[in-house]
Amino acid sequence: MFTPYSSLNIGGGMAASGAKAAAESARTEVGMLRYEIERLLMITEALWDILKEKHGYEDEELVARVNEIDMRDGKLDGKVAAGERGLCHNCHRPVSGRRPICIYCGATIGRKPFER
Repeated sequence: MFTPYSSLNIGGGMAASGAKAAAESARTEVGMLRYEIERLLMITEALWDILKEKHGYEDEELVARVNEIDMRDGKLDGKVAAGERGLCHNCHRPVSGRRPICIYCGATIGRKPFER
């Protein structure tokens, strides 16, 4: 028997399987990111413990420094301020934060260790 929905399912199987695969891929990626975050948190905690033990720092100092960094953009929101777009030291044109070289002159762009 013909139903009005049967014609909608012709390509639906392919779309559904593609969506299922994409969802599974996203789920896997989220799981990997969670693992990496936990690993980085553990490393950060270990480093902080070493600093406290070897140099006598206190937790309050860390909290104050985190808040200081957070407030660089004027908002205490748990986010680091986006870096300003710089200029190439060679040709003085704007540089992209995503490229290691200037797209205009080819000069190497130096980055700060925690620049975002």
